[in-house]
Amino acid sequence: MTTQPPLSSECREWALTANYTLTEDDDGTAVFRSETDPSARYFIRRRGPGRLELTQSDDDGERPLLFVAQLEVLERYLLGLFADDLRDDLELPYLTLPFTAEALAPGFELTDMVRGYRTLIRTGHGPVAAAPDPTLSLVALVPLSHLLLWPAEAVRAAFLHETGFPLMSEGRFSAPPAHF
Repeated sequence: MTTQPPLSSECREWALTANYTLTEDDDGTAVFRSETDPSARYFIRRRGPGRLELTQSDDDGERPLLFVAQLEVLERYLLGLFADDLRDDLELPYLTLPFTAEALAPGFELTDMVRGYRTLIRTGHGPVAAAPDPTLSLVALVPLSHLLLWPAEAVRAAFLHETGFPLMSEGRFSAPPAHF
């Protein structure tokens, strides 16, 4: 019986292109394993109704990266996560995504750290995602706020473009298309 989150074929294909395989553990945990670095693994687990947790495991152990309520939010985060490996394979330059609170996308807010987590909130709609650590939460949540404003196809195209266009322009996030 499959209990892992129903990831889209586009997300699974993006991970495969970045040399990650997707399997399911006996408990229903979705596991992405790097084919180029056997110690690198990402786990997606259900944490109650309507809540998913993404953790990372490497030689130093397992640690939480992100909590979300919507699979779409997790998939958008995964597009950015796997993009680093994909860009490296294609010998494209590393994209440095701004991650300061001032670089947050319009229409989003960040909370202070509460019980070890910072939360990304879509203004007027509520929490979108939460991440641990005062600095690493910014590295995860600020770019995610921008990735959520763009169609997934545009996000994938940007990560395959040398400078990150259309998502990035001159080292900063670009404004999303008006029609989206």
